Amino acid sequence: MDTTAERQVRLEGVERVLKMSQERIKIAMIIPKLLENPEKLKSVLKDTCYEEVLEPIDDMIRHLGKQSGRSKLPHDHTTMRIVDFFLVNHSIHRFFPHLKKNLNERDRQLLAAFHFLLESAHVHLHRSSRSEITKERKLHAIFHQNVDIKKKIKELKASLAFQKVIGKWKTAAKGIYLMKVEEDLANKKWQNNVAIQNEIEKCHRTMRSYHKSSMDRQKELEEELQNARESYEKMTKKHLAEEHELRSEKNKLLLQLQSMLKKYDTSLGEKMRENLVAEDQYLAAKKVLDDFMVQYRQEERIYKNIVVKREEEERRVQQEKLVIFMMNRAAGKIQKYWRKWKKDQRKRKRQGKGKGKKGK
Repeated sequence: MDTTAERQVRLEGVERVLKMSQERIKIAMIIPKLLENPEKLKSVLKDTCYEEVLEPIDDMIRHLGKQSGRSKLPHDHTTMRIVDFFLVNHSIHRFFPHLKKNLNERDRQLLAAFHFLLESAHVHLHRSSRSEITKERKLHAIFHQNVDIKKKIKELKASLAFQKVIGKWKTAAKGIYLMKVEEDLANKKWQNNVAIQNEIEKCHRTMRSYHKSSMDRQKELEEELQNARESYEKMTKKHLAEEHELRSEKNKLLLQLQSMLKKYDTSLGEKMRENLVAEDQYLAAKKVLDDFMVQYRQEERIYKNIVVKREEEERRVQQEKLVIFMMNRAAGKIQKYWRKWKKDQRKRKRQGKGKGKKGK
C-alpha cells in the first residue's frame, strides 16, 4: 500500500513538472515580445501580485535610454533577473492572451508537441496492468478478426475470379445469341422489305385502277352536270313564265282585295253608326230599367216581409194543430188502454168468484 502511494506521488510530481515546463515554455516564448514594450508591461502588472518586477523593468528602461542607437536587450544581471522572475511566475502569460495567439507557426508546433507529450505521459504513467492485459486481449481478438477477414477476402477474391470467368462465358454466349438474333433480324428485314415492295406494287395497281375509274366517273358526272344545266335553264325559263303569269294573277287579286276592302270600310262605317244609335237606345233603356229596379227592390222587400210573416203565422197555426192532434191521439190511446185494463180487471174478478164457488 505504501509502495502504491509513493508511486502515485512520484507520478503526480512528474506530471506537475511537465505541466510547469509547458507553462514556462509558454512564458518563455512571449518574454521577448513583453520586453519589447516595457511600458505596456508595467501598466498591465501594476497593482498586481507581480509588482516587484516593475523595479528591474525600470532599471532596464533607464539602461536602454542611456544606450541610444541600440535596440537589443543587454545580457546583464537585471535582464536575467527579469527573465527568472517570469519563468518562476509563469502564470503571467494569462494576462497577455493576444501574444499567445500571435505566435509563429514553429512556436505553435512546439506547444502542440509538448501538449501531446504531456497527454502521452499522463496516459502511460496512469495505465495499469489490468488495462494493459485488456488491451492485449482486444488486440489479440482484433488480430484473429483480421486473419478471418483476410481469409474471407481471399475467398471472395477467388469467388470474384470465378464469377468473372462465368461472366466472360455468359458474355460470349450472349454475343453468339446476339449474332443469331441479328441474322434473324436481317432476314426478317429482307422479308419485310420484299413484302413492303409487293404491297407498294399492289397499291400502285389499285391506285391506277381507282384513278381510271375516277376519271370515268368524272366524265359521267360532267355529262350529268351538262344535262342538269340544260334542264335547269329550261326549268328556269318555264318558272319565269309561270312567275309572270302568277304576278299578273296576283295583281288582279290585289285589285279585287282593294275593292273589297273599300266595300268593307263603307259597310263597317254604316254598321258602326247603327251600333252607336243602338248603344244610345240601350243606355236609355238601361236607365229606365235601373229606375224600375230600384222601385222593384223596394216593393220586393215589402212583399218578402209580408210573405215571411204570413208563412210564420201559417207555420205556427199548423204547429198548434199538430200539437192538438197529437194530444187528442195520445188521450184516445190512453182512454183505450184504460178501458181495456178495466175490462181485464173485471174479467179477472169474475173468474176469481167462479173458482170460489166450485170449491165450496
